[in-house]
Amino acid sequence: MKKIIFTTLICTAPIFANATDMCARDNVMVLAFDPQVEGTSSGRNAAEWSWWTQFPYGRIAGEATCLSAAEGLGQTSVGVYYGSGEYASTFITADSGLSGVDANGAERKYCWCKMTHPAVSRWVLTNAYANKGSCINDCSTSCWYNLKNNKSSAFKKAIFETIGM
Repeated sequence: MKKIIFTTLICTAPIFANATDMCARDNVMVLAFDPQVEGTSSGRNAAEWSWWTQFPYGRIAGEATCLSAAEGLGQTSVGVYYGSGEYASTFITADSGLSGVDANGAERKYCWCKMTHPAVSRWVLTNAYANKGSCINDCSTSCWYNLKNNKSSAFKKAIFETIGM
């Protein structure tokens, strides 16, 4: 009986060693983000404009910001990460934690989110609020909520699609 167990272990060990080698080669990690999987828990730090969502495969964390329509290059469609019109192929760039009004006095009422861990995504529009106050209060919540709960949301798909862009 001991010989059978020992022989089985010796025969299967190379299989496990090769499987590990095939999944992580040359210091590269492979992660599969599936928009159909819902998160199990989540939270935010409103003061730091940060958020997180726990999934069965690990934790995703990110940051939030509020932008005006001009700062979002005219984009007001949820799930989009590029401008509109002449900026249709330009990615949105921004700093985390913007709020209030932009340099021209326009309200920053569009909530944009970005994954920062375990990979980095582009800024993706998740919500258009009625005013800047609502964006300030709810933006980071909107990020984790839409990532955690909405299986087929354009926002969730865009966050995963823009990793590494």
